[in-house]
Amino acid sequence: MSQILEDFSTYLENSERSSLTVKNYMADLFHFEKWFLETNGYANFALSEVTPTDLREFKQLLLINKEMKPASVNRRLASLRSLLKWANEVGISPDFQLSKIPKFEKTEKTGIRWLDRKEENALLRSVERSGAKRDIAIIKLVLNTGLRVAELCSLRWSEIIINERKGVLTVLQGKGGKRREVPLNYDARQVLLDLGYKQNAGKKEWIFVGQRGKLTPRGVQTLFRKYADSVKLKNLSPHSLRHTFCKNLLNAGISLEKIAILAGHESLDTTRLYLEPSLKDLEGAVEAISEER
Repeated sequence: MSQILEDFSTYLENSERSSLTVKNYMADLFHFEKWFLETNGYANFALSEVTPTDLREFKQLLLINKEMKPASVNRRLASLRSLLKWANEVGISPDFQLSKIPKFEKTEKTGIRWLDRKEENALLRSVERSGAKRDIAIIKLVLNTGLRVAELCSLRWSEIIINERKGVLTVLQGKGGKRREVPLNYDARQVLLDLGYKQNAGKKEWIFVGQRGKLTPRGVQTLFRKYADSVKLKNLSPHSLRHTFCKNLLNAGISLEKIAILAGHESLDTTRLYLEPSLKDLEGAVEAISEER
């Protein structure tokens, strides 16, 4: 447990909260801390790094867990609210707006958020118009490999091999420290070639860099929001591109077992989430029987 959570636990105890309440709060917050570090690729938990996007994604993770009841989801969000309120009061994270913490609503549709083809093309047009080779490579590479943001930021040229007709990308430290190889299709190979693969092949340098060196997950989130906002794509995050990769494979008839290996899922239960139709899928289904189509 991080020092921040230990200090918050002490605060709760000093506030005469019951031992069961403190235990539940800590369990909820430890779960969030673990998820946050894995998702963003950080080594240490810092409240100053938590964004509304992190909270929305964490809420979505809770909602797709079919074993969790609404009351349990609410409790975990309430635990986060209490932590951030305390952090504001003691000056650890004074600028965070508590109003941005998502609340659970029973009528809210659960499920994973991915881009449909129209949204995907809108995002691609936005980044292509910028002319920024690095940003184009980031968007297209995740769409065609399903890399997690932390995996993307940790890529080195030495972990890429491209031949005339094929290529492969090696994730040395995936989730849980697992290694996997992801074949590179034509689109993925092309953006890496455009970014300078031939000049950098075999080098240990980072592929994606910013003004201060290695690009961070926060930097990827910032550039993603810029392009998504420019074409009015809402409720999306960099992880949505990973979801889109998996959904596109499923729509193309690829088996769940193959998708799980490519995405680095530890369990097929995670991959099965993509079988759940989105609202737009359902809209298309009912439109198919309309007499006025």
